[in-house]
Amino acid sequence: MTSQERRRTPRIPAQVEVNVVHDDDYIISLSRDISVDGMFIATPNPPPVGTTQTLIFSIGDLHDIAVKAMVMWTNRKGNGRDQGMGVQFLDASDDLKVAILHTVNRVAVFDTDDDGPTN
Repeated sequence: MTSQERRRTPRIPAQVEVNVVHDDDYIISLSRDISVDGMFIATPNPPPVGTTQTLIFSIGDLHDIAVKAMVMWTNRKGNGRDQGMGVQFLDASDDLKVAILHTVNRVAVFDTDDDGPTN
């Protein structure tokens, strides 16, 4: 089963500045994609799988949202946007979920063809 098949919600490309706070370390990075459940954050030195950190980012009309997230998988190979971590949100508010869904749905409208949305 691929990671795409395991995801419960669609993920869309989205470059958002993300501040990651983990064990008194502070990393400023960019997301590569996002869904209601989590995101991929590009970073050459992701924390280990299973660790929890605080993410601070803005999306839609929400600014400087702080959400706890767990590292679900990492990729230390490749370069640039390939290196990083897939995180799952642990305490996303309903407002954050709505803002992400609005963004996902807006992108899906632009990413359709005759057969419907592409993933």
